[in-house]
Amino acid sequence: MENIYSRNGLQAVINASGRMTKLGVSTISKGVGETLVEAAGSYVVIDDLYRYAGKKIGAMAGTEDACVTSSASAGIALAVASLICGGNLTKVKHLYDILPATSKREVILLKGHNVDFGAPIGEMIQLGGGKVVEAGYANGSTLEDIEQAVTENTLAVVFVKSHHCVQKDMVDVQSVIRLANDLNIPCIVDAAAEEDLKIYGAMGADFVCYSGAKAIEGPTSGFTACKTEELADHMRLQYKGIGRAMKVGKENIMGLVKAVEEYLAGERTSPVTKGELEQFGARVGEIEGCRTSIIRDEAGREIYRCKIEFIPELYGMNAKEVVKKLQEGPVAIFTRDYQANNGSIAIDPRPLNSAKELEIIYRRLAQIRNQANGGE
Repeated sequence: MENIYSRNGLQAVINASGRMTKLGVSTISKGVGETLVEAAGSYVVIDDLYRYAGKKIGAMAGTEDACVTSSASAGIALAVASLICGGNLTKVKHLYDILPATSKREVILLKGHNVDFGAPIGEMIQLGGGKVVEAGYANGSTLEDIEQAVTENTLAVVFVKSHHCVQKDMVDVQSVIRLANDLNIPCIVDAAAEEDLKIYGAMGADFVCYSGAKAIEGPTSGFTACKTEELADHMRLQYKGIGRAMKVGKENIMGLVKAVEEYLAGERTSPVTKGELEQFGARVGEIEGCRTSIIRDEAGREIYRCKIEFIPELYGMNAKEVVKKLQEGPVAIFTRDYQANNGSIAIDPRPLNSAKELEIIYRRLAQIRNQANGGE
């Protein structure tokens, strides 16, 4: 399995984990790649490009405007900073100088949403000048928890729509957006990996932060769909302040626009079908010590994965040991291992390049079992 990384001495990777930042997120289409190259070969007034792309993407996402960003997490930071600074350029250029004297910077975050997605979400809020105020409990939350946390210093409410978050007994996103609207408090939705680009804006969220490289399969980038042009303008103004450290290049901006167009047109589909995943699961289930099932995404998205449970007494090792073994060798296989400590892993078919990679995973699992039991 040769590619540009293996030719340069890096380990080749089969990504059966998901569109994960640590694995390069996703791959881009030929059309997006051609757009990147063409855009990189010419000059443009960047501020004009920011406005053009924001309007175009906002229209596609069903909102008045949008702000292109380097990532969804950058979108959170810039949205928070924009609420503190508004359209005041002096504040933008002196954000951290004005914070000690700024009382209205409390950002309400459900305790079950205060997660580490590869970096703590609280750091993104604080990067933008916000002060995290937790509401509710790790094992449950209500609208009353949020309402009780509101003070005269409340700047915004952040809702994180992610599998990383606690799902059980948590108040739903639509109710939180409605409450924030009723209280006249801006609502920021972190929808980094979400597949519906219109739903949260239609619910009334003021800012909806998406990754351009996850569900959309674009270049390293992101965008924040904004309820109004003014909100987007205030976010874009942050590029003269902390946003400078998060700037996104002209080629990635145009690549993002192209990727959103392709995504909404349905031009990108997984090369692995659900039927092929089911066949793979049936074969792996025949390996002694493996039990398989097809499961739906824990956050409720229409995504199906193959869950593999390991019986150590029969397979020869536990799930955490299997995860480590799969990542060894010239080709590393990364699986979804959030439940490895409970004895199982999952195969996400979306990032796979072809069904042939399912065959490689099957053979590796059979080989590992063989070796664990004294075979070759």
